Amino acid sequence: MTTWQDIQRRARAAVAMSSESRFSSDSAILYTDFDNTLHAAHAYMTTSGIVAGSPSVTLFEFAPILEDLLAPYGQVRIVLSTSWVEVLGYEEARNRLPLESLRNRVVGATYVPQSSQASVWSSTARGTQVLRHVSRHGVRRWLAIDDDRTGFQGYEAHLIHCQQGIGLGDKDVQKSFARRLELMFGQPDSLSSADALTPERPT
Repeated sequence: MTTWQDIQRRARAAVAMSSESRFSSDSAILYTDFDNTLHAAHAYMTTSGIVAGSPSVTLFEFAPILEDLLAPYGQVRIVLSTSWVEVLGYEEARNRLPLESLRNRVVGATYVPQSSQASVWSSTARGTQVLRHVSRHGVRRWLAIDDDRTGFQGYEAHLIHCQQGIGLGDKDVQKSFARRLELMFGQPDSLSSADALTPERPT
């Protein structure tokens, strides 16, 4: 007898299998953390929901900066590399991004609940999480923006490192990020981030 749980498991597996084809060696990917990156603090789950660790911090306060930096690079897609996905699930974590242009770029996450490595994901170094995704999908053109350097040894040129308590609000980080985007993804194009972008299912 087929149960509702069986149907859900099959649906999740189908999504995972079909999404594999969305990544290739030509994909342009930005692995994106949330805490201390898109806002200047850690965030915590409470009975009232997720809140910033500092009362002076607004969640996703730097999302408009990311939007502006990515605007000339219409080909760049976002893979979420944040613990928010493990806590909230992929769809909800993506939907917490306050700007539609960013939500529409999101095509997956490094945390995949049906993966054999899901149970140890949270104890795995951030760089290792990202590099496993890179290897699995054969991605050659990628950057990661994160406050955590661990696991990125040997791949520092791919990491835009944000300081805890500052995040993407740091002007020097913004300048470095802009240079890295051009070096990794080529000259800025005229395609707006709002053009021809449609939401995707997770990988």
